[in-house]
This record gives sequence, C-alpha cells and structure tokens, in this order.
Amino acid sequence: MKKIFIVFLLLASILPAATPEQVERYLMLSHAEEDLLDLESSFAAMQRRMDARDDNGSSYDTELLTVRFRERLQQLLSESEMEKVLENYKSEVLLKFVYESSDPEGDYLEIRKYAKEAKADPELEGRLKIVQKINAYYSKPEAITQMFDTLIIPIIKRMKSKNSDDKSIKKMRERYIKSMTENGYNQILYATREFSTEELDALLKIAETPAMGYETKAVYAAMAYAMQEFMEVMADRMGHK
Repeated sequence: MKKIFIVFLLLASILPAATPEQVERYLMLSHAEEDLLDLESSFAAMQRRMDARDDNGSSYDTELLTVRFRERLQQLLSESEMEKVLENYKSEVLLKFVYESSDPEGDYLEIRKYAKEAKADPELEGRLKIVQKINAYYSKPEAITQMFDTLIIPIIKRMKSKNSDDKSIKKMRERYIKSMTENGYNQILYATREFSTEELDALLKIAETPAMGYETKAVYAAMAYAMQEFMEVMADRMGHK
C-alpha cells in the first residue's frame, strides 16, 4: 500500500498542469471570471469604506484576486483533468444552469423566499430530492472545510478573538459548513426553477462525473487561495482598531 501511495504522489507531481488556454476557456464557460470581477468590486468597495474611516491602514490590490485564482486553478488541475471538466461544459443543460445561476435579478432574499415556498410545496418533493443530490456534489463538506480553515481560522487567530479556542472554532466550522450547504441548495433550487425533470436528471448525471469532483475541489481551493491575502490585510486593519 505504501509503495502504491508513493507511486501516486510521483505521478501527481509529473502530470502536466492545465494550460493557460484551458483555464481561460473554463473561466469563460463557467462565468467564473464575471464572479471574480464582482468579488473584486465588492472587496474594493469594502476597502474604500475602511479607508474613509482610517486612511493609515494597509491596502490590497483587489485585482490580484483574479490573478491568484487563475494561477492556483492552473496548478491544481492537470491538463487531462481540465479537459474532462471542459467536456462537461459541452452540455447545453450545464450551460443553461450556469446562465441561470448568474441571474442578476436573483438576489439573496428572493432566493431564500423561493426556496422556502418550494420546500413547503408537496408537489415539488421529487424536484427537491434531485436538487439535494445535485447539491451534495457542489457543496462538498471537505471543500467547504478547506475554505474555512484557509480563510476564517487565520483571521480569528490574527484578531485574537475570544472565540479562538479549538471548541469554539469547531462550532463555527460546523455552522459555516451548514450555512454554505444550505445556501448552495437554495441557489441550485432557484437556478433550476424552470428546468424540466429531464433537465434536472441530466444535471445530476453531470454532477456525478469525476470531472465535477475535480472542478469543485479545485475551485474551492483556488478561491480560498485568491482571497487569503486580502482577508489577512482586512483582519490586520480590524484587529488594530
């Protein structure tokens, strides 16, 4: 078993990384680039608000978020893995899902309201079960845990929070995973509200592919890496107040 593990590590280290062209195609097809630009804008606005109260604090170039995401995503996925991920995006159902997920009119409160009403409708029970299965592949607890541990724990430690003991952090991590999973479920439910049962089944089949596993794990890790430095700068500024 030990020899097999060593061979696996060696193979992982020599597999060619995803190419820049593959990463650009992925960002375009998945709408990830638009999401990153929105995130850059939100973080820049947050930073400006802090600057208005205290112009002596350190700042962060938010345009680095997209740069860091691209860089990390390319490192995390091999060329063959990324090709399998891109193969999924040839599906019209997945492209429709991506488009509906980026609906600017679907704000947080509207999504929650729709999800609450849908869950209370007995006629939608079958759809809800399919969406729950799909979300299980998109909201992997281990991927969400990695994001929490990379982003949130260092901030808690850096700010010397009174809730920085292991027991408190464990409870916060559990709440974070529960919240992220529920939000993911609600968003999928809302994005697929006009999908037929056949389209939902097709989306579930895509979610079950190994490529979806590669994508989900890599995207969560790349996003955590992209946001890490910004979050540390903000934590330092808040901790010094």
